[in-house]
Amino acid sequence: MKTYILKIGGSSVTEKDANEREARADDIRGIAKEIKNAKKKAGFRLIVVHGAGPFGHKLVKDYGINDGVRGVRDIEGFVRTHNSMEDLNKVFMDVFREVGLLGFPIQPSACIVQDNRRITSFDTGIIDRLLEMSNDIIPILYGDMVIDESLGASVVSGDAIVPYLARKLKVDKVLMGTDVDGIFSADPKTNPDAKLIETIGPGNLSTVLEKVSEAVTVDVTQGMKGKIMKIAESLQGIEVLIFNIKKKGNTENALRDLKVKGTRIMLP
Repeated sequence: MKTYILKIGGSSVTEKDANEREARADDIRGIAKEIKNAKKKAGFRLIVVHGAGPFGHKLVKDYGINDGVRGVRDIEGFVRTHNSMEDLNKVFMDVFREVGLLGFPIQPSACIVQDNRRITSFDTGIIDRLLEMSNDIIPILYGDMVIDESLGASVVSGDAIVPYLARKLKVDKVLMGTDVDGIFSADPKTNPDAKLIETIGPGNLSTVLEKVSEAVTVDVTQGMKGKIMKIAESLQGIEVLIFNIKKKGNTENALRDLKVKGTRIMLP
């Protein structure tokens, strides 16, 4: 049976543009219903990873802890940021339960250690066991603050968790849901002439990275550019689809391997 990872971008389910710690439960509910519909029609195992939006990025910036955790105020920021991400994850858990999905939370700070912002240890055993136990169980992870051997503590983004899990668990496909139709030649929210880049491979990767700017909103993980760089570093040989998760039907169709408008990335 195929195994997929669905990354739900923080910008698609929080008030990221307004930089407010507010989850859009209705949008999460719509995604959850499409997951349920897809599971009724196709057999697959699923892992969900969701982003932080302002629940993480705003606090990291306000406390100035993107470069590490050392002093008393830094430690407060470290704990508050983790607590904030737990708040956002609880919204996901509550909505999934309401819809009838068996979401199972996996706390990244309890199983991941980093060194200078790079994952060095990630105990994925529990995720393996959950997937083996039942195809209905959906492990849910999220961006978090974790112990860092060089910096005291650091941010582990959902975009770092996804490729690590994809490699370790040998998943069949990675689906990355955002609030735009894929990767564009410029910011489609501000530039009407921006063109969708439908495919990215070895031949155009460097050109795409030059064109894609970093996120305008507060995002300590470099936005879309950071996503592409993580994919290029770690997801060789695994198909990646970046699509608009806010458009009705897209999530269900992507999980059912049906055609969805977006950017497909395949690097050997």
